[in-house]
Amino acid sequence: MQFLITTKFIGKIIFPLIASAALLFSQIFTQLRDIFTLADITNDAPLYAEILSADTALQTAPEIAQPSQPLDLPAAVSNQIVETAPAYPYANPAGCAVTQPQDLTPEQMLANVQNAIGEKYNLAERRQLYIWNGSLGTMLNVTDDPFVYEFTFNEFQHPLTYLGDEVATVFLTQGFVVWFREYNGSFRLLAIPMTDGVLQSQWASYVTSYWQENGTPNDAYIYSVMKKLPCHWVIDSGYVTNETVDSMFNLNWQVPDYLAAGRQYLAQNCAEAQRVSEEMIGYPNPASMCGPLAWTILRDANSFPYRIGSWSANAAAFTGANPKWNDQPWGTFDPATYTLFHTDQPMGSYDFQTNGNLYTGDVIYSYATLYVTPGYFDHIFVVAGIDENNTRLTISNIVRNIPERDCMIEELPLYTPGDLTSGAINYEWNGYGSGRTGTSGFDVFRWNWATYHNNGQAMQYTVRWGDTLETVAFDWKISPEMIEQTNQLASDAQLIPGQVIILPALVQPAH
Repeated sequence: MQFLITTKFIGKIIFPLIASAALLFSQIFTQLRDIFTLADITNDAPLYAEILSADTALQTAPEIAQPSQPLDLPAAVSNQIVETAPAYPYANPAGCAVTQPQDLTPEQMLANVQNAIGEKYNLAERRQLYIWNGSLGTMLNVTDDPFVYEFTFNEFQHPLTYLGDEVATVFLTQGFVVWFREYNGSFRLLAIPMTDGVLQSQWASYVTSYWQENGTPNDAYIYSVMKKLPCHWVIDSGYVTNETVDSMFNLNWQVPDYLAAGRQYLAQNCAEAQRVSEEMIGYPNPASMCGPLAWTILRDANSFPYRIGSWSANAAAFTGANPKWNDQPWGTFDPATYTLFHTDQPMGSYDFQTNGNLYTGDVIYSYATLYVTPGYFDHIFVVAGIDENNTRLTISNIVRNIPERDCMIEELPLYTPGDLTSGAINYEWNGYGSGRTGTSGFDVFRWNWATYHNNGQAMQYTVRWGDTLETVAFDWKISPEMIEQTNQLASDAQLIPGQVIILPALVQPAH
């Protein structure tokens, strides 16, 4: 009897329950299979996250979370990734520590500088112990002051200030703020360590003003030069913000637009040229302002290299310049940044097409028998662009004697390759209405980036102290992305001093 009851019970109750459970598990299995199939097809990240949260899917997590191809993320997730701002506006400069050297004393930081610059400069021998503090307006004995060091570097005086670029940059990468100063008959490098307590010291203003756009301490002896990018830890430590760094440094790698830079100075007559010369250029005579005008166009076009040099403060190197007499303005620049060509052939009717064309950014100094023959003059001008007819253009001051004497600042055609009669070089400046220049030959100063662009060949570049992908791109007028791709570097990669990288071949311009 018990057996019959149990059999009935199993037949009527247990079997239906088992069947229902089997059907339920079958449906669950089907749904899980569909989910996995869909995930494989669409690589849908939210589905991955949902599946990986289930205990039953943990064993398959590595295969799902690491697909061989990048995940095709939903739009909302993708936008979040694209719009995330970088932590810093520029990469960490070559030679910088990743984090603040908190365990180093200023003396140890200085020892690191000496080690980096080697035996060429002995800092201990050059150190000055009685120095000027502009904020206090007095000389101080700094023998026991841990927050300041000053060294004599007379070899960095104008026009050779570019020689101080490497030393100053090494100091910066090792945690110092650096200023050049001129006083007591010597040229000096002032170094303030960015270490605990410095902002409470009597040298604080020298640190804070360095990290301000156009900032300068209250010190009449400061010799103004270009500033350099900070190490990332300097930003992390609060000495400067990302926003300020971004505004302090314009590292636009595009080829400079010299025409746009120069057109703001155009003047139709002598009265207008006088106003532009005095108020905008800072030079008293529009008839002889060619040097200061050329410097101003170069500055406004942001074409000077990422280097420390005496050319950056003002147009002094381009004022009263004559390369044959004083090696100016060429001698102001680091020879590693340019190539210089010279010919004694007269500039008028010179066959540039055969002997080598001029290119955008070239700076020309034309010689004449100055002070010997009336109407002959030396001149300096920038090749500001090339038009659709392949004509080389400049923006220059010019004195016209026909039909009456007048002076102006004009956008002028210089020459067209193959045409030896037209353009300012062959006509106006060759004795037809505006005197003569170039009768004793001329110099062509060409930035090395222009030579690299025109050659159309790949080249090697050795990383300097303080370099980043952005500074290299700026100096060679090539996108950082091309450098990254050619050298298989990450966009935020930190370069190493002495590292050799490849600048890729560029398409040679048609002109």
